[in-house]
This record gives sequence, C-alpha cells and structure tokens, in this order.
Amino acid sequence: MATQPSSTPGRRPARLSRDSIVNAALTFLDREGWDALTINALATQLGTKGPSLYNHVHSLEDLRRTVRMRVVGDIIEMLNTVAQGRTRDDAVMAMASSYRSYAHHHPGRYSAFTRMPLGGDDPEFTEATRATAAPVIDVLASYGLEGDSAFYAALEFWSAMHGFVLLEMTGAMHGIDTDAVFTDMMMRLAAGMERR
Repeated sequence: MATQPSSTPGRRPARLSRDSIVNAALTFLDREGWDALTINALATQLGTKGPSLYNHVHSLEDLRRTVRMRVVGDIIEMLNTVAQGRTRDDAVMAMASSYRSYAHHHPGRYSAFTRMPLGGDDPEFTEATRATAAPVIDVLASYGLEGDSAFYAALEFWSAMHGFVLLEMTGAMHGIDTDAVFTDMMMRLAAGMERR
C-alpha cells in the first residue's frame, strides 16, 4: 500500500498555522529566493498541498506582504538591539556591520525587504520601511543631526550600505578586501556626519 509523501519519513506534516507558514516562507526565501516563492512550492516544503495553505493565507500576495512586514520588523529590532548603549562612530559601525551580516546570512529575506520602494502602493508597508530609519536617526542625533537633516543622512547611510551589499552579493567585488573597504566607507560617512 502506497504511503502519502511527508516532509519527514514516518511523520505527519506539522499542523499548519499562519505563523508556521510565514516562518516556513522565510526559510524558503533564504534557500530558494524571492522569485521561487509560490504557494505550491511552499506547500511541498511543508509536506502538504497548496489548497491547505489557503486556509491560513488569502493569496500569494498576502503571504509575500506578510513576509515583507516580518522582515522589516526583524531588521528594526536588530538595529535597535545593536545600537543600544552606543553612540556616534561606535553605533554607526555596529549597525552597518549587523545590517551587512543580515543581508549575507538571509539573502532571500533581504531581497523581500528591498522589493517595494519607500513610496510604494502599500501605505502600511511604506510606513514600516520608513520606520527602519528610526534607529539610524536616533544614532544620528548623537552627531547633533535632527529633523530633515537626520532623515536625509539616514537615507544616505542606508543607500551606501545597500549599494555595497548588492555589489558584494553579485560578486562585483571579487578579489577585493571587502571588509576593509566597507569599514573605510562607513568611517567616511561617519566623518561626514561629524562635519555637519
């Protein structure tokens, strides 16, 4: 008699919930990438069929949006944690290093984070992505920056990190001491904040 396929031989698939599906999607993203994330592909990973996921997520877009929101929340928490008790150059380097590490350890999640622009069609996601600037703005206050100056500096900070990470992840910096270049870049940014 044939047995039903399962993600682990001899065991039934784990009970599904919205959280378990989102967690599985996060793992899937880092292994397979954003474009590979479909309801059926994720269901296969979970040892079930696509229609059973629709009891917990409304659509693929609902799943992807929820994943993006979770990633944004994780990045905000990470930045707040590493910046706690730090100021100025020490805080800038800690945040930049953690951001870079997150992108390399979670490439699929990082891709999800950067999929929608700051001024996209989803107001809640737009607000959440803007909130990722808050930990950086708090650190920039230790340089005396505030208001629009702090917000623009936070965008510059993110742009530099994001651009560098993308160049690294696409192999454009092969053969270069990227750690040294990254540290130098961030210290130049910090020096610019100091001069402001």
